[in-house]
Amino acid sequence: MEAALFDEVKAVLGNLGSSNEARIALLEKRLTVPPSPVNSTDTSGHRRVKVSAQPNGNSMHSIGSGAFPQNSVGPSSMTTPQGSMMEPGLSRDCVAETAVEQAAKKRRLAGSSAAGGGAAAFKQRESSTTPTAPIRPSLSPYLNGQEAQHTAHKNHTAGSTPGSKGKQKNTINRYLVQTGDTSNPPFTGGKEHQQAAAVAAPAASKQLQLGGGSTKALEKECRYLRESHRQQQSELQRSQENCAILELSVQRLEKEASEARQRNSARDKSIREAILQLASENARQERELTLHKLQQEAPRLGSLSVRRRGIDVQEVWEDGNAFNELQSKLNAVGEIREAIEVARKACKRRLPLPGQPLPADRNVGGGDSTPMHPDDWVVQEEVYKTRLAALKREEDTLRADLARLEIEKSAHVRELKRLRDEEGSRFNDFPVLHNRYLLLNMLGRGGFSEVYRAYDLVALRPVAVKIHQLSSQWSEAKKASYVKHSVREYHIHRALNHPRIVHLLDIFEIDNNTFATVLDLCTGGDLEAYTKDHEVLPEREARAITAQVMSGLSYLNTKPRSIIHYDLKPANILFDSNGECKITDFGLSKVVEEGHTQGMELTSQGAGTYWYLPPECFDVKTTPLISNKVDVWSVGVILYQMLYGKRPFGHGQSQEQILRNEVMLNAREVAFPARPSVSADCKDFIRKCLAYHQDERLDVHAAAGHPFLNFKKEKRGSGVGSGAAASNRE
Repeated sequence: MEAALFDEVKAVLGNLGSSNEARIALLEKRLTVPPSPVNSTDTSGHRRVKVSAQPNGNSMHSIGSGAFPQNSVGPSSMTTPQGSMMEPGLSRDCVAETAVEQAAKKRRLAGSSAAGGGAAAFKQRESSTTPTAPIRPSLSPYLNGQEAQHTAHKNHTAGSTPGSKGKQKNTINRYLVQTGDTSNPPFTGGKEHQQAAAVAAPAASKQLQLGGGSTKALEKECRYLRESHRQQQSELQRSQENCAILELSVQRLEKEASEARQRNSARDKSIREAILQLASENARQERELTLHKLQQEAPRLGSLSVRRRGIDVQEVWEDGNAFNELQSKLNAVGEIREAIEVARKACKRRLPLPGQPLPADRNVGGGDSTPMHPDDWVVQEEVYKTRLAALKREEDTLRADLARLEIEKSAHVRELKRLRDEEGSRFNDFPVLHNRYLLLNMLGRGGFSEVYRAYDLVALRPVAVKIHQLSSQWSEAKKASYVKHSVREYHIHRALNHPRIVHLLDIFEIDNNTFATVLDLCTGGDLEAYTKDHEVLPEREARAITAQVMSGLSYLNTKPRSIIHYDLKPANILFDSNGECKITDFGLSKVVEEGHTQGMELTSQGAGTYWYLPPECFDVKTTPLISNKVDVWSVGVILYQMLYGKRPFGHGQSQEQILRNEVMLNAREVAFPARPSVSADCKDFIRKCLAYHQDERLDVHAAAGHPFLNFKKEKRGSGVGSGAAASNRE
């Protein structure tokens, strides 16, 4: 029974809508009212308001003060204490309301003889319900049309209560019988009704006792849920406030970030403009300074002048004052030497012939016909020799000055040529290419390319930009071939990453006939200019340069790659600011595919620089096979040139002469000059690098491991170690 009551209350509360909030509050107040002495309590602890059965046999109804348990039965199966069934089809909220109304009317009838007026008023209220609203069924005998029973009950009431004349106030007290009110005792019914109430009282009291604990637990749970709901509402409100604050913070931060981005963009733009202005102005001043320096050096070193021969106009070099002065001094020294030689010969002719008598007097001057004493001749000869030796030293000094002047002249001529090429270039006005690279000054110009010193406005560092220009007179096939080789160079070079190889950073198109590649900037110049300035390098320095070049070549031929540079020469060996070597220009490089252990076919005969190519590259009768030994031959030629100041084969000849005279096809053995002196390991290395046949020549890895390039200090000692070191040196 307890479970059924709890379930009924939960069902009633669950079915009530927002319009029944007042009824819910009323039920909650009903549930929390303490039990009245008039009412009975069942065994479950539920307080019940009882309506006594009428003489006509109407059943008695009751309702508990607490919530019904979940296992309670529905309204169609609820029974009265006398066992009669409720009317079917009634909802749970109707059941609760009907019980409340019955209890209230019973108390009014018990305390007043005018209760009939209340019933009539209630009936009038029932009849005044609008037709559109559904009529709620009720279990009360006063609302089911039983006016006869109501009239009989009204006749039993003695007297009327003051509140029965008007509409009573809807409060909890009107439904309860006051224990202290003796003037209007409650209606107890007849004898049969009192007997039925006496029978039902013990059972109702037991139910109320059993339901008291559950009511307290439910009230506690209700308070806990209300407190939890209040806390959650408070937390929700705080969260909403925090969310609003955070949204304002986010909006503020977004606004600040947007403003910061705008400021940074404006600042970057101003910095970029400042860099452009400063770099351009600095480059312009460098040009002016260089031009001014060349103009100042022109009278001393010389200048280019134009001479006309018939219809031809040629540029010729006219030496400056320094060359003229040195040449005059050399001429004067030569004249003095010739005069001394003449005087020496004249004195020697004054010696008496064999068999002639010696002069009687010594140290006597005379003409050419006067005989000279042999002892005087010895003294005079020593004077002549001393003077000639002094003239020889002076001449050597003048020639050394002339050699240094030639080096200055060579640099002067290169700078003049560079300035002229820069003036004739269409990129000389400090343009910004690819919206990133600011071109400053030209570094050099080749056949179809120009190299500029530039500044990367994104990475904020100096770079070198090589501009490739296709001639408008070329055919489309030649243009396509040039572009193909350049793209191939880019793909080969871009994948390389080694300290002895210049890094390729970027490639981009300028127009339909022009594109550019971006490389690391090497400010130390190239090996070609360095050898021209110094002519001959010490063996130690030449060995260090060769070792660095071999390190880069070893990287190119380390698996999984195998790359032939094919155009290794002093102009393609650059120096950075620290003097370290780096290999560049992979325009003619070739990639050896896997499995080609014997080399690859040479399909581009005629390309490259002839002084640095091996004999097999000039074999036009067959298609030769080449390997990395091509680069080893080039290293041997470069080392020879650094040590002796000239190339081993074809020195002083043009490429056309080398090709026509088949110089390289006949380069079977290398000859070493007597001066300067070099070590045996160095000569052996050069011989093995310049071997005529490929099978006798060293490959890259063997050349890199040659004793000449071994920089480890040999341990001093005796026995096997020193003997092995000596044999290696031999």
